[in-house]
Amino acid sequence: MPLLLFLNERSCTSNASPPEVAKAMDGLIRVLREARTWREIALVTRTPLARSELARGYYYQQWAADNRHRNQRQYIKALRNRAPFAEVLPRDPVPGDVEHEYAGERVEGIGAAHLLDGLAVSLPVSTAWHRSWLEVTVRTLVESDEGHVVMREATEPVRHGSRPVDLKAHERWGRSSGLHAIGSPTQLWAERADFFPSLRFLPRARQDLESLQPPAFVQVRGLLARLEESVARWDPSAAAVPAWQGAKVTPEHEQRKRLCSFTDEEGEKHCYDWHGRFTPGAGRLHFRLLPGERALEIAYIGPKIEP
Repeated sequence: MPLLLFLNERSCTSNASPPEVAKAMDGLIRVLREARTWREIALVTRTPLARSELARGYYYQQWAADNRHRNQRQYIKALRNRAPFAEVLPRDPVPGDVEHEYAGERVEGIGAAHLLDGLAVSLPVSTAWHRSWLEVTVRTLVESDEGHVVMREATEPVRHGSRPVDLKAHERWGRSSGLHAIGSPTQLWAERADFFPSLRFLPRARQDLESLQPPAFVQVRGLLARLEESVARWDPSAAAVPAWQGAKVTPEHEQRKRLCSFTDEEGEKHCYDWHGRFTPGAGRLHFRLLPGERALEIAYIGPKIEP
């Protein structure tokens, strides 16, 4: 499942001018790109983007029609967009049983982020949205000990960002959110594109993954997350290899490279000599780098390959 980012509709009700909105949209896209380095994301909006208001009387379609925003428009178009908020909300509690208020006004996107433990994002049209957390008043209908329905009120923090710097506090959570709930190789394989969008897997790697015992599976799951982080931050034009984030990754010794030949989906043989290590035992995950795609391709997961 992708990481859900809920657009704060309150940040889209300002009196900002079209140039100010354009600048704010550039900022929002930087936030989306940063979150996208963590894992696959989906942007959830109150209305479909084409009909969404970005400022009072100024709509997404008007912004998108300006060809100066072509690259930004294409990036957003490539994202998964879901609307309305209710589409992703749980049926229990039902709408109406919970209300969310921020700075004296009801909020839907921030509230949805709270209910689903997601991330609220805002158009940075004001410094008021330059923060990593929003303290939200949550009112819930509950049954008292006497059997009466009463309104309970509490203040809860909600993850939020309108600038890439705001997301620093949430990076560890964003990278691991949902991944620890993946308890089997079969489920991980089915959801690999959501959690590891920068990693490619040869079909043969599926059997390797499904052959792992539970302790090794947990280790491999973590290793894949670290490889994803490394590749997502990689700029192939600036560095030949990624800066490996928390993973011990090395190329195979020259005399062992002949053991690392595998056939890709096009029927071509390649050397997958780069490898990350995992335990228990001398576990190895072999891959090759794909600089043109800013990705890596995994061919083997298992014990150290022996002659």
